[in-house]
Amino acid sequence: RLAADGSRQSRELVQRRGAAAAVPHACAMGAVMSAMEHPRAKKAKNRMTKLVSTAWWLGGNVLWTVATGLLVLGVPVFVEYERECQLFEQMAQAQSAQMNAPPPA
Repeated sequence: RLAADGSRQSRELVQRRGAAAAVPHACAMGAVMSAMEHPRAKKAKNRMTKLVSTAWWLGGNVLWTVATGLLVLGVPVFVEYERECQLFEQMAQAQSAQMNAPPPA
C-alpha cells in the first residue's frame, strides 16, 4: 500500500505498478482524506463551510423577516378587506330588498 508519508517504499511501488495500482480500491476514501490535508484543499473546505453557514444564517433571517412582515403588515390588510367585502354585500342585500319591496300604498 501507499504510505501517507511518501516513503521510499511507496515511491518504488508507484514506479513499479503505476499510480492506479498503488492505491487499492478499498483505500480510495483514505486517498481522498489524505488529499484533503493539502493546504489548498483545506482552504477550499474552510471557504465552503463558511459559505454554507453564512447562507444558512442569511436564509433564516430573510425567512423570519418575510414571515414577520407578512403577519404585521399583510394580515391586517386582509382582515380589513374581508370586512369591507362584508359591508358591500350587506349594502347590496339591503338595496336588493328595497328594490323588491312592494311600493307603499
